Parts: sequence; structure tokens; C-alpha cells
Amino acid sequence: NEDEAEALTGESDPLAASDKTLEWADLVLCTAGPVGLFMAGYTEDSAKRETSLPLLPGSIAEFNRYEFSRPAKKDSCENAIKIYSHISPYMGGPEKIKNTNGAGDAALSAVLHDMAANKYHKENVPNSSKHNNEYLTYSSFSQVCKYANRASYEVLVQHSPRLSRGLPEREDSLEEAYWER
Repeated sequence: NEDEAEALTGESDPLAASDKTLEWADLVLCTAGPVGLFMAGYTEDSAKRETSLPLLPGSIAEFNRYEFSRPAKKDSCENAIKIYSHISPYMGGPEKIKNTNGAGDAALSAVLHDMAANKYHKENVPNSSKHNNEYLTYSSFSQVCKYANRASYEVLVQHSPRLSRGLPEREDSLEEAYWER
């Protein structure tokens, strides 16, 4: 979370802390309470994908420009560039937070699940264009942010630090525009 990121990096801004953490890691997830969550990492410059979402201001101007790119290990890139993504709390955040214990773990689990999905897909569909470069996740930074955000939300609205049911594939309560993001 943002407090641990600040203790680790000395940066109080979650985006700046995520950027600083890239000195030690290839992929960063930083939950930031009511601000939402941030991801930072690397991708191959020749494979970067520009977002269609509004560009966001921050300590790094227009930091989410290439958030539709997929995360990769810095060392596996010929020309690694830093990529950042952010998402605000799912549905504005829960009306009532019942539990914060485990929300960050749920977000991290979503990231790990997407990494496992990438490995599974690569083993079962090795000639897929999804594997033209060596990526860490199956999905883009932006999509992984959405998934992590949603998993975290479910923990915040229940009394248990563990998910008691699976996430729906799609929710009727959300506008179609949310899913198109």
C-alpha cells in the first residue's frame, strides 16, 4: 500500500513511489486507498500500446499513455521503457468498508492469477501472437489494474479477508461503458 511504499522509497506520492520501486522490481502494484491503485513496470518499446483513455496528470506527466501495453521483465526487453497505469476505486469505492484486512492481498492475487493465465496460455497456445514477446501477464497494465481493483473491492465489502465467492464475469449494475474501458 502507499504507506509501505513511502517507507520503502521515501516517496509519499504512490506514483512516484511505484516509479522508484522499479529500481528493484520489474512489476509494481501499489494500492492507495481512496485514490485507487497504481501499477508500474516495463515493456518492450517496439511493442508499446497507447491508451484510448484520458491521459492522467501526476508526478509523471501523462503517465498512463502506454497502459494498454503488457508488462515484461526489464532484462527480457531489447529496449525497455517504463509503463504506468492507474484506476480509481471500483464504483467509487464501497459505500461501507467492512474490512481492509486482505484487500491488498486480493489485488495481488489478481495480478498473480493473470501471470498464471499467461503461462498457461503460452504452454497451450505457444504460437499465439500474444507470445511474440516475453510478457509477465496475459493482460495489459490497464486490464490487470481493473481486475486487481475489482478483487480488492470484494474484500472491502465483506467481513472476511478472503473472497467467499467468485467474481462475476460481467455485472448488470455497471454501465456497458465501464466494461469497454
